[in-house]
Amino acid sequence: MTPAARAVPPVLLAIERAGVRVRLTWAFHAREIRFERAVDDGFEPLFPETFSFHLESHDPAELHLQLEDLWSDPRRLGAGVTRRDAQELMRRLVAAAPRYVENVLDQLDREGRLAGAASVRVHADVVVLARALARFVREKQLEAHPETRYTRFHLRKLVWRASWALVRDRVGRERLEAWLAAGAKGARRDTSGLTERALLEALASGSDDEAAPLVLALAERSFHRWLEDTCLDAANECFDSEDSPFASREEEVLAVTSVDPAGRLRRPAHLSPFLRRSGSRDCLRILQALGAFFLRQYDVPRAAALIRQEENLQRGRANVAGVLSWHSSGAYGIAIAALVAPFAGAALAYERAPLVFDVAASLTMMGVLGAVLWYLIVRFLWQKDLAFFHSAVPRIGAGIIVGYLPVFLIDEVWDLARRPWFPLGVMAALMGTTTLLYLYVEVKSRIRDPREAFSRARRIFLLGVLQAEALGLTVTSLLGGFMVVRTWSENGALTLAQLREAMPPFVGELPRIMGIEPFYVYPTAVLLMTFLSLFIGTFLQLLWEDLPITEPL
Repeated sequence: MTPAARAVPPVLLAIERAGVRVRLTWAFHAREIRFERAVDDGFEPLFPETFSFHLESHDPAELHLQLEDLWSDPRRLGAGVTRRDAQELMRRLVAAAPRYVENVLDQLDREGRLAGAASVRVHADVVVLARALARFVREKQLEAHPETRYTRFHLRKLVWRASWALVRDRVGRERLEAWLAAGAKGARRDTSGLTERALLEALASGSDDEAAPLVLALAERSFHRWLEDTCLDAANECFDSEDSPFASREEEVLAVTSVDPAGRLRRPAHLSPFLRRSGSRDCLRILQALGAFFLRQYDVPRAAALIRQEENLQRGRANVAGVLSWHSSGAYGIAIAALVAPFAGAALAYERAPLVFDVAASLTMMGVLGAVLWYLIVRFLWQKDLAFFHSAVPRIGAGIIVGYLPVFLIDEVWDLARRPWFPLGVMAALMGTTTLLYLYVEVKSRIRDPREAFSRARRIFLLGVLQAEALGLTVTSLLGGFMVVRTWSENGALTLAQLREAMPPFVGELPRIMGIEPFYVYPTAVLLMTFLSLFIGTFLQLLWEDLPITEPL
């Protein structure tokens, strides 16, 4: 037998003082839970009857009774075993059981043995077993014990994993879409009093119409228990310890939130169905928490997608087609390039067609101003849509605005914008690099992978540059004429038109004043103030408050 096909070893525990060894085996093929004790010629059952998930043989409540018997009757384990020994053994058994069951599921999945009716049986048994163990942990108040501090959370994960598999295998796509279309105002089944027997009976019946509502209700409840009550609970430290059975908090959250194999959240179809149910206040609450969570992880694209989905649900657009988020480094780069293009072209060929480049510069500024007015008037005042505002990381924009307040009104900054291209370019590059470095240090404190941390820091930096550049184009064009005449000419003696003719180009053929009156643009001032305001705003925000720069306002 190859190592890949070797069975997962059962849970084997010992009471060294009494010379007793106990084994827990989940015989998934026979649908049995076996508690056995080591004897000279092998292992013998601890109970006269081996518990089975077959309803015609045993009631699921008998599993709980067996757990209780092992806890309270040490004689069943063997001679010389005390009550303290039995309880210590059961704590270790309960702590080891979830990882053992998870390993068995992983192996069955790798071998392709979880499909069709076999998958339904296996995952239904996992739900029953995990719920029985969870009830035992709760009744014995083992949640805070050092050995079992992860157990209840691990059992929640198992119930979610198994119930979601039941949704895929037993409910089907058509019934799932019909359930989503009905919304939360439709019939809902309360699972608080759901018994394991009722679940097995429903799944054993040939009627999917009877089983589907119960499975969906069970899966929705387990989704909330695992995601909201466990993964998104900031006070829960079970993801931070070295001996944790879980992946990182972000990986676990993403595994539940996204049904896409690549972990994308770009379209509604990438989201879990339990994040696409219209009329559900629970769904809206979790989406809001998820948006804030991913913002705190500096993952702006995923946060923006969840913020947009929340807005869509509030407006009754639960499953609209299309893209939820365009946030990405590539999108930011394209937008920045579009704003820079007229000035880059002017540096190369302004003298050949000055009017063309002046018109292009003014149109760029007018486009930015138009986009701002469109958002304020249409999206905000008329539609009352704040999703774009929240997904644009307003804390960055607020920091940039704070950075512009001293920059724009100081004569020395405008005077600095008159300097030659080399010192001005070096200063902008140094401020930009320093800002990116500081962002990377902040992101790296939360994200372990340095490549991923740098990718997210770079994305935030590009978003900040885009916002600072757009704000700089607008503010300097509308209000900068007064400052230019005041600081770029002796005692304000020259007009803007005279300054355009008198001042030498900045770099290549790029003039320092471009555009068509009244929409003049000042490329050197925009360049300097973009990086200076982002630099000041970032450091003020990070040093003033002990919060991520992407923290929701």
